[in-house]
Amino acid sequence: MRSGGNLKRNLKTTIRKMENLYTPNCIRTFTGIYMNVFEPTLEMICIEDIAHALSNQCRFGGHLPEFYSVAQHSLLCSQTVGDEYRLQALLHDASEAYLLDIPRPIKQGLSNYKEIEDNLMILIAEKFGFKYPLENPVKQIDEEMLQFEWEHLMLQKPLIDNFVCWSAGYAKRRFLETYAELSSVVA
Repeated sequence: MRSGGNLKRNLKTTIRKMENLYTPNCIRTFTGIYMNVFEPTLEMICIEDIAHALSNQCRFGGHLPEFYSVAQHSLLCSQTVGDEYRLQALLHDASEAYLLDIPRPIKQGLSNYKEIEDNLMILIAEKFGFKYPLENPVKQIDEEMLQFEWEHLMLQKPLIDNFVCWSAGYAKRRFLETYAELSSVVA
């Protein structure tokens, strides 16, 4: 038993030594994948990484009075759109897991951001089996949700219903559960 524990510890130490903070053009994801956003591959894309990152990113560049994640935004879009578009709506911001949620006014000023985002979203759509570019019902619900979030979360106008912003952990769990439900329907 003792040698098995040592072997496992030595393996972890070897893996840590192979890790490189400065891997060119790459970020290390939650699951340990090195993602090159400039030359992504299908193997670099992982639903756990997407759920984890989106659940930890706050909408509006983090400038909301209360934490409200991109994952919760995506889930609400998915719940609001028609059944045939639910997976696409859930994953419509999946590239932000790797590129971050950059507010639209800044994103529009970054000269090649759209090209990098589109390239990544094409692979994400291929990996998870939905159409890209996004279809109009998904674009529309995303815009409607943005307006709702602006008015009720950023400007703090009173809500008719009690709206609850979820914790990162809860948003991640719900995101993965919804993905599992929707991917089993698609398969």
